[in-house]
Amino acid sequence: MIERRALLTMGGLAMTGLAGTAQAAGDGVAEIEALVKSLLAAWNATDADAYADHFWPDASWVNVVGMHWRGRDQVAFAHRLFLSTIFKDCKQTLVSIEARAVAPGVALAVVTMIQDAYTTPDGNRMPEAHDRLSLTAVQREGRWLLIHGHNTIINPQAANNDPVLRMPH
Repeated sequence: MIERRALLTMGGLAMTGLAGTAQAAGDGVAEIEALVKSLLAAWNATDADAYADHFWPDASWVNVVGMHWRGRDQVAFAHRLFLSTIFKDCKQTLVSIEARAVAPGVALAVVTMIQDAYTTPDGNRMPEAHDRLSLTAVQREGRWLLIHGHNTIINPQAANNDPVLRMPH
């Protein structure tokens, strides 16, 4: 197993993390990495339908503020609304992907990205932020698509106090 490492700086503290793992072809790692890149491209194109096409019909998504969307139709509907309004000019930049197979036909990715500033529906200006996504993909009918996703904003002050940063090697 070959590891690629990425360096991420948050709140002035450099954090080294696994950026990807080379594994046997067909285990889902390359597939979920490609899904992640394509998902961000759909977001950046403000194409909610293309975004939703990355999900199985029975998928679920928990967004950055805890909204829970059940099924690809809800994921598409919510993203169609948000990408045409508050996120219309909000781009996402990939920082790193940590991908691994967790079972036959199941792959997990932890994705770190930078999201541009935006204004919420009630007028609050949200600054540019590092976000972390947990994505699970499954293989069905010879295809890999997302079955679940969760997005959270990385709190840089809290990240500086992560006990794992001081864990003995």
